[in-house]
Amino acid sequence: MNKPFAATALSTLGLALAAIVVSGCSADTRVSKTIGKLIDEGGANSIRLADATSFDWDQVYLFGPYAARRDICATLRIGERECERQVPFESQDDDEMSIAFLAKGRLVHYVRHSRANGDFTPVPAQQPISRDRAVFRKPRGGEAEAGLARGKLVLE
Repeated sequence: MNKPFAATALSTLGLALAAIVVSGCSADTRVSKTIGKLIDEGGANSIRLADATSFDWDQVYLFGPYAARRDICATLRIGERECERQVPFESQDDDEMSIAFLAKGRLVHYVRHSRANGDFTPVPAQQPISRDRAVFRKPRGGEAEAGLARGKLVLE
């Protein structure tokens, strides 16, 4: 095999694999927006987090505003060398938090969540939360609080 061709092929393969891995762990806001839609559209007083996702997962962690990347990686058992790649951002604002979805103990999707789309803070103490248990209710009088459009969400 031609050495320049082999190097180019390996480089292209490496980039493609990196894109696949990083696509699951991004600043993607679709999940956050879907949570907001579920709150707006739902006549029920609760939402299932699984209804906001289109990928397979069996556990979820919620991280509040300003959670440090190193602490998130320690919680998720992600090694130091992989941490920045798998957890590509930290919340740097009161209005945002992070949600980490796992399948079989591995991170499959890491997203930025706007608290305006539903406020999970304070985050539940008992984490991870199983897919079946990830049901959140809107407390009575769950009107918008402190400028958060959709108010608090509490683990049932």
